[in-house]
Amino acid sequence: MPTVRKRRAGVPTFFGLVLAPLLLMAQSFAPAHGAESEICKFFSQLPDDCAGAENKRFDNLRNYRYLEIDLFAKDVLKKILYVSIYNTTGLNGGDETQDSAPRALVQKMDPKKIVKLYPALLVSMSPPRYWTVDWFIDRVGAVRNFDGLDAAWMGNSLAPHTMISTKPVSMAYRILFPARTTIEGFKKGSEVYLLDDPKGRTWVMIAYTDKDLPGMTIDKLDSLGDVIKAPQGWKFRTAMLGKDLILEPKGGFVGMTEDDKENLYILTGPGQSNYVP
Repeated sequence: MPTVRKRRAGVPTFFGLVLAPLLLMAQSFAPAHGAESEICKFFSQLPDDCAGAENKRFDNLRNYRYLEIDLFAKDVLKKILYVSIYNTTGLNGGDETQDSAPRALVQKMDPKKIVKLYPALLVSMSPPRYWTVDWFIDRVGAVRNFDGLDAAWMGNSLAPHTMISTKPVSMAYRILFPARTTIEGFKKGSEVYLLDDPKGRTWVMIAYTDKDLPGMTIDKLDSLGDVIKAPQGWKFRTAMLGKDLILEPKGGFVGMTEDDKENLYILTGPGQSNYVP
């Protein structure tokens, strides 16, 4: 998971999202128009790839491999740090191969070249992940090439300044509510992978990675509870859906977390999904 910051060596690595939105500091819900302003309204040296963005639906995503690339910059007017998020889903031949982040291309990527090309304060690449959702709809903007790998703009978000510090930040089991416009869905009959937290809330996995668990596949995720180290009060379980599960943040902000293996989860329940599995 290469990470580069301009003019400083030894920068720690961070995970990106879907996931860069997890890096927001917002801890509570806000009106939808507030989420909209956090998605586009930034001014910096980065490309304005929000302009012209349109909703797009992606289907047949279960076990589809993707990568996210995050470009960090400071808004020159507001003097705040933000991140532009790019995702490979639907590109690099992925519609035919179910792999939009081919290893041959990912291994050749040089973050030092990317950070100079755009330019950015920081470039962060997530580990390759695999969707567990069946489909999603999101705003998609311009496609950019990142040292041989194409990725499309899928959002801007505020980012805490800890992201450009030298101290690594673990996101495991931290609960945040970033601005997000994505609607995601699981079909009836799909197996889902869930975390129940100490407050009785249920989180559903939207993507997994084999970065720390070589050989992990979607067919083995039901055994994940034996290998993750969840804090007291957290419990991993699986369920078979009796009806479609739709994740849609009604207030414009979505509850998100990850486990200690960097698998990603979204909150279910009122204002977040059509029901709790």
